[in-house]
Amino acid sequence: MAFLDIRKLSKSYGSTVALNSVDLSVEAGEFVTLLGPSGSGKTTLLMAIAGFTRPDDGGIVIDGVDVTNVDPEDRDFGVVFQGYALFPHLTVADNIAFPLKVRKWAKADISAKVEEMLSLVGLDKLAGRKPRELSGGQQQRVALARALSFGPRILLLDEPLSALDRSLRDIMQRELKRLHKETGVTFIFVTHDQEEAYAMSDRIAVFHNGRIVQVGAPREIYQKPASLFVAGFLGGNNIVTARYLPAERTLQIFGDCLAVPAQFDPAQHGDGEITLWVRPEDLHFCEPGGDRYTFPVIVMDISFTGSSERLVVGTADGQELTILAPSASVTTFAIGQRLHCGFSPSSIGFLPRD
Repeated sequence: MAFLDIRKLSKSYGSTVALNSVDLSVEAGEFVTLLGPSGSGKTTLLMAIAGFTRPDDGGIVIDGVDVTNVDPEDRDFGVVFQGYALFPHLTVADNIAFPLKVRKWAKADISAKVEEMLSLVGLDKLAGRKPRELSGGQQQRVALARALSFGPRILLLDEPLSALDRSLRDIMQRELKRLHKETGVTFIFVTHDQEEAYAMSDRIAVFHNGRIVQVGAPREIYQKPASLFVAGFLGGNNIVTARYLPAERTLQIFGDCLAVPAQFDPAQHGDGEITLWVRPEDLHFCEPGGDRYTFPVIVMDISFTGSSERLVVGTADGQELTILAPSASVTTFAIGQRLHCGFSPSSIGFLPRD
């Protein structure tokens, strides 16, 4: 049995289904991210695990004990909210000490633990400051220290990085990974940011319409999306329609016929009209021929994104593709320009027929 076992959990608000028979198992010490768009059910599941939301059906089992109807304060979980929820009138040290005082720890033990947590999150010299005197990243460190101070079995994090700027978010991602490794606590993290999920997680559970539609390691989910939704949501893949011609063993695509790649399985992916995906970074401008699939395109839009440029091109059969190219390589391109685009047959991903 897994350390955290969520069984057929369901929750509705009137006619709106927030969770639809969700199953999820988490091992002790894992960093699991609940990833999905707004309204997909990920925060509802987190709040149900914390005990703030009671499910309509199903159960939550921790280390073999059913805690579905146990009050939040009796679950021994740490929670870090999006807004950190620090006490503005208390110092950093007193914020960290608060859950220990509620649990009636001895003064000496509280003092020792606060010192330990301040050192863990690198705030030793800021113990006497109030939250308003701290930066966003420092406030988040206080919230993390407070949530970890009493040794929770699970740390629940509800989009704690969303209010930070890009550079600070990158720093805090590394901090969270470090804290997870050093404490050994089970982390369950909610986000809608795919890069954030990839950077920190042992496993990712992808949510869509109140269901978990795929669970796996970051690389596995990125390389092998199991559905049209996952393929489109993760990594901004180009979703493409084609037609499989079994007699010729070819794909009719982009106004041309291409030989079927080795990874295509008619039994799994279907015949007739099929759906496939290609990542923007796997598409390149090139001359016709060689060992790539090549086809003509017309440049429809160019957007500078920093180290790369995002180009939208149109194909002969009316489909649109997004291409990511190094900025230096597209300085001479222009909207309306006709070029050839290509990709390796091995870079195509095919979605199941259903």
